[in-house]
Amino acid sequence: MNLGQIEIAAIRGVEQGSTIRSTQTVAAGNGSGNSVTLDADATFHFVTTATNSSHVDIADGTTGQIKYVIHKTRSNTTDLVITPANFAAGATLTSNAASRSVGLVFDGTNWQVISGEITGTAEMVIGG
Repeated sequence: MNLGQIEIAAIRGVEQGSTIRSTQTVAAGNGSGNSVTLDADATFHFVTTATNSSHVDIADGTTGQIKYVIHKTRSNTTDLVITPANFAAGATLTSNAASRSVGLVFDGTNWQVISGEITGTAEMVIGG
């Protein structure tokens, strides 16, 4: 299965409701050494950040698994740093504003970005 087929399967799964397992609301962890690992079974993750609460990790998934990470609340100008275990586009994603989101699909080896506000300098920023 190539990335295009995975994206189509993922979109169909969401449309049919078959891949939405649950939601999670979580406060981010205190720095990269104390990240909060997002629930492996949840599809939607609503993350809040504040002083000493900025990092989340995403473990590898199963092929075709989808995750949406929403930076729900940004307090004290604290950015959200998302670190997938294996990320095709780099090492991290960073959100510098509340209400931003990113959609990811696991291709069997890496998490791939499939939706969101993604650039190299603002919104969700991919870091190498």
